[in-house]
Amino acid sequence: MSPIEYVWDLVDRRLARDPRPTGSKDELLLRIQAIWNPLPQADTQNLFDSMPRRIAALIAARGGYTNY
Repeated sequence: MSPIEYVWDLVDRRLARDPRPTGSKDELLLRIQAIWNPLPQADTQNLFDSMPRRIAALIAARGGYTNY
């Protein structure tokens, strides 16, 4: 339900595409930042703007499955 979960999923998928093993926590942080930083602000804003629709869908589904 949370927009940040979508963003983290996106980061995770892009990290998974990199076949190189991560040598350290610092290297992992650098890779995450290299994915996170160029994400368009408009995409993140659209996720937050969609929250009223997401909440309405969740209420209509009575807490069940939604298309989000």
